[in-house]
Amino acid sequence: MPRAWLLAMLALAVVAPVPALAGAPSAPTPVTSEKHQKPPEPREQHPGDVAGYRLPFAAGLDVKIYQGWNTTFSHNGKAAYAYDFGLPMGTDVLAAAAGVVAYVHDGETACGGADLLKAANYITINHLDGSATQYGHLSTIKVKVGDVVAAGQVIGTSGDTGYSQCLPHLHFARQFQGGPVTQSVPIYFEGYADREFHSGDVISVPPPTCAAPTAEGNIVGQPVLGGFCASYFADGLDIPTSFAREDALINFDWSAKGPGGYWLDSADIGFSARWSGRFVFASAGQYMIGLIASGAVIVSIDGVRVIDRWTDPGGAVEQLLTTNLGAGIHTIDVEYLTTTGHGTLKLGWGRIYADEFADEFADE
Repeated sequence: MPRAWLLAMLALAVVAPVPALAGAPSAPTPVTSEKHQKPPEPREQHPGDVAGYRLPFAAGLDVKIYQGWNTTFSHNGKAAYAYDFGLPMGTDVLAAAAGVVAYVHDGETACGGADLLKAANYITINHLDGSATQYGHLSTIKVKVGDVVAAGQVIGTSGDTGYSQCLPHLHFARQFQGGPVTQSVPIYFEGYADREFHSGDVISVPPPTCAAPTAEGNIVGQPVLGGFCASYFADGLDIPTSFAREDALINFDWSAKGPGGYWLDSADIGFSARWSGRFVFASAGQYMIGLIASGAVIVSIDGVRVIDRWTDPGGAVEQLLTTNLGAGIHTIDVEYLTTTGHGTLKLGWGRIYADEFADEFADE
């Protein structure tokens, strides 16, 4: 998370846990110098738009929806847009997006009926879009108030504490900031951007769309041939991915808007990215590599750096070089970083033939 954003988030985070149930209509007073500040309005999500939230559990699980939106049982009022995910006892619960832990309640062990309404373990996390996410009925909690968490980070394990009818599951809601339990709002998840879940649905984390390079340099998914798979990050390259996608070309002008996704759509926001792709070179010979870039950039071919300009010159800089390549498939990797946004990045290559050199020398 960019440092300026992080400071803003920390200003909204409480500094002590407040005992209350995730889902209960209580309104404790946060212990914070900003307690009289009006909470921000959550950014509105629309079905079909780019989703900024991942499902709060790991890939490889088939999870049943025990309760969806606007039910007559308990998902109404403040909890109108909550989901109950049927996670077995002790399943890892993951942060749905990067944020700051704002509220935690731990130490409960009992499960049962309405008399335990305020006896659930829960976590509430504030996010940069003005919303918060709430995770309830947990058996264990692995974060504390003030912790900065990444999307996909394990924050606890599922359980049945509180008013759960002793049925292990995860109560999850996207909501307003300002309290452990506030008015919930609609949420759409990656892989299900146009879908509202209903009771009885069985869902799972969708597989990656392509072989996106991670912060650790690992490749996950199917390899891309004839294009790039890209990972985009909200700050440096050493944090978890904000989103991944296929880019056919590296030919970008971000002067008017950011690279996209839910979190990186503003031209004013710095970001970083990695691209990895495999391309067929029909014949061996000398190739010209051309780059136009503002920001810091590294270009590698088959693991060998051919352009290493890990400094931000401020404006766009052009660079040309030649390199010998054999016929066949070559892997091209690109790393990019801009601290201010408004960047440009264009990369291309082509074979140089002997008659081109002859024409050039003849002109001289």
